[in-house]
Amino acid sequence: MIFLVLHRINDGYIRLCTRLLVVALLVLISAPAFAAQLSFKPSLELSETYTDNVVLLRNSGEEDLITEINPGFALKTEGNRLNANLGLTLQNLFYVKDSSRNARYHDLMADASAELISDFAFLNLRASDSQRAISPSGGLAKDNLNTTDRADISVWLINPHFKNRFGGKAEGAASYSYEEIRNDGLGVSDATIETIQVGLKSGPFFRRMTWSLGYSQEITKRNEASNYSKESSVAEGSYRVYKKLGVLFRAGSERNDLVTSQNGSYYAGGIRIVPHSTFRIDLLSGNRLDEISISWVLTSRSAVDILWRNQKVGQNPGKVWQGTLRLINRRIVWRASYLEETTSVQGLQSSEPSSQSDQSQPGNAFSSECSLSNGLFVRKRAQTDFGYKTAKSLVSVALHGERREFEANFDEKSRGGTVSWRWHFATRTTMLLSFHGSKNECSGSGRSRDTELSFSRKMGLGMEGYAIAQNKSGNGLRSYDENRLSVGVKWHF
Repeated sequence: MIFLVLHRINDGYIRLCTRLLVVALLVLISAPAFAAQLSFKPSLELSETYTDNVVLLRNSGEEDLITEINPGFALKTEGNRLNANLGLTLQNLFYVKDSSRNARYHDLMADASAELISDFAFLNLRASDSQRAISPSGGLAKDNLNTTDRADISVWLINPHFKNRFGGKAEGAASYSYEEIRNDGLGVSDATIETIQVGLKSGPFFRRMTWSLGYSQEITKRNEASNYSKESSVAEGSYRVYKKLGVLFRAGSERNDLVTSQNGSYYAGGIRIVPHSTFRIDLLSGNRLDEISISWVLTSRSAVDILWRNQKVGQNPGKVWQGTLRLINRRIVWRASYLEETTSVQGLQSSEPSSQSDQSQPGNAFSSECSLSNGLFVRKRAQTDFGYKTAKSLVSVALHGERREFEANFDEKSRGGTVSWRWHFATRTTMLLSFHGSKNECSGSGRSRDTELSFSRKMGLGMEGYAIAQNKSGNGLRSYDENRLSVGVKWHF
């Protein structure tokens, strides 16, 4: 069955697999002493789905019954110096009323990390190949069942990095990464991203004084759009005068070819106040830089970090806020964050989830349902997720809001959220009730919502059955309403 799957996959996917396998072989050849446990788990999913609007158009009346046959496998290795995961699913869709819509999609996820030379040389690999719906404003299809336009997205990355200790006086690190992003049919350019990072910091020999030197450069080359680069150098130092008071210094330079950036050097000095071992305040002021940062470690798993900066040079000069919050205990998990950055669609693709099943998650390049373009933009994003867990249930809330300020002097805004309740009401049976809604103000404003009720039951021998009822609707450039019912079974052999 595996050979049949590989035979059916297109040339782009084969090239991606070949690159991954070649790099993996080089890792194994260069470090033959790897000893890792290997596990191979094939899987199969069969399902039937009824939809009353297969094309996601208002009053289309195009209903259909869709059969899915999805074979796949997961390959995993675990060892002291090598960890790798490879997952492949081949989705086969068969439409009863219109067989011309029959389609085959694939979803590949692979990553590996290896320690080539003990405590010195390391290598990370990552690859993915999947399909995404091309986002129509107000109506984003989150899977492949609806017959809207699809794009093939392939990403692969190789990242060798090194670290070394110079006695107890200093610790150094160097990293290089090369990443390729291929967008077939998405409407945005392919890209390659090269990143270099070098750093040197003080070791335990320095007790009252700490220091660090850092350099980073990122070059993004786009086939059908302008290239851009980011380059930064920084030197930092601190000296503890008393137990609760220290002095700080920072100097650096920024060299970026972004429209939103200002190049030049900066320096600043200040103080560090530590009223408690878990609470710290840093104050910096100087030439082209003013900054206030607060760090509060509540528990081993809970912390709050807030940063305000007014910097005259850099990628996004001016007054900028950033912050993260993490509160975790036995029943509650609450995370929140806010960031401002200058980036592009390709830059977001470089850091987003690989699997298509994650494409609706907050933080993703496609989750905002705004237009996909090659323009650079300043991204301002706030998001939070909250979970409350009991012995049998989990209530989750995830919210996000985003503003994108483009070079061409226009803005796009989006906001949305998901509320869900998972109830494990029987020994092997679980219910999930969820609601997702979003609103965007882009080239065509719109809203969308998705309500889902599902039941799943573990039936032994690696088998799980499920039933899912959904109602989805949207308005904007694409207005639609869809009702869907799915039943299926999964095997993990």
